[in-house]
Amino acid sequence: MTASRQARLEWLAGFLDRFLLPLVLIFAAAGVAFPAPGRHLDAHGAILITLAVLVFCTGSSVTFADITGMRVAARRIALVLAVTTVVLPVLAWLASQIVTGAALRGGVLAAGVAPVEVASVALTGLAGGEVVVAAGLLVLSTLLTVLLAGPILSLLGAHSSVSALSLLATLALVVALPLAVGCAVRTIDPFGGRERSLISVLGVLSLLVLLWLVASQLRLHASDGLVAVALAAFLAGSSVLGWLLSRGAPGPRRTALLLPTAMRDFAVAAGIAASAFGAAAAAPLGIYGVLVLVFGAVTVYVSRRHRAT
Repeated sequence: MTASRQARLEWLAGFLDRFLLPLVLIFAAAGVAFPAPGRHLDAHGAILITLAVLVFCTGSSVTFADITGMRVAARRIALVLAVTTVVLPVLAWLASQIVTGAALRGGVLAAGVAPVEVASVALTGLAGGEVVVAAGLLVLSTLLTVLLAGPILSLLGAHSSVSALSLLATLALVVALPLAVGCAVRTIDPFGGRERSLISVLGVLSLLVLLWLVASQLRLHASDGLVAVALAAFLAGSSVLGWLLSRGAPGPRRTALLLPTAMRDFAVAAGIAASAFGAAAAAPLGIYGVLVLVFGAVTVYVSRRHRAT
């Protein structure tokens, strides 16, 4: 890579860093206003591909030696998993009481049993958090969802038939593989660190594209106002829970606990909602997807500003 190209990449990385928040809002608005291109791309798997790129960029920020951080935080991770498995479904049930209609209420409930949002791992890296801890929460929470989503929803009156194999296959292809490849690249370091600016740019751009794709899936109606309020209330409650569970941890670990606790996987939640409550129940999860990604991006923006001061 020539010196001039490296300088341009560093400038672009700085630009994206400074203007991340307004770019997030612009891309989300573009997806809602002009949904056709995003829907066309998603029909060919664009959301999953973009997630994989984002996770690869995240993995490239850590080496395999950094995985020892998982052992150091094992007790805190166990506490977070235990508390979120019990409390988040309760928060989702409380939030769902705002919504009228069994299907829409079921969509809100599904967010409470969903695993950690895949993008939260990448956002943790962008915010300077401990990626390995966030990735561990993602993997373990997904396994818990596979095992417990059906029983928990049954307690709430649903009849779920969530496919464990489908969830695990998605996790392996979209999270485990790109994360491992990214870690391998960082560990081997074949380019002597010269690729860092490129990967930084690619990570932020993939986040913005993901937000645009998710926003393109929204089909807004007048009745969605209460759904948005309910999902925003659930996100606020899960964020407070994440803040409480992360208290006392070192700075980078706090981010790695807060984001995964607050952000639940909207795509998996949509599948759970459709299975347990019918296809109409998946509609609210597009709104939730935009909310969590905007929340994550704002958290990254604030964290970077805080580190810069």
